[in-house]
Amino acid sequence: MLQRLWIWLIFLCLKGGEKTMVLVCVSLIINGRRTFDQIPANLKDAVQTDLESMGLGTDGKPLA
Repeated sequence: MLQRLWIWLIFLCLKGGEKTMVLVCVSLIINGRRTFDQIPANLKDAVQTDLESMGLGTDGKPLA
């Protein structure tokens, strides 16, 4: 029983990990510490979507 609880908690914590990484990548791009090309391929779509939803391009600058 306790083992199942631990597995469930670990799964629950890891499930949100991708969204957290997307937010970190978006912040790094906005602050100029990373470029879009440096973002891992599996996160690029989500990062681009978040940037565009904030009115920013993949360079972290406002869209004209």
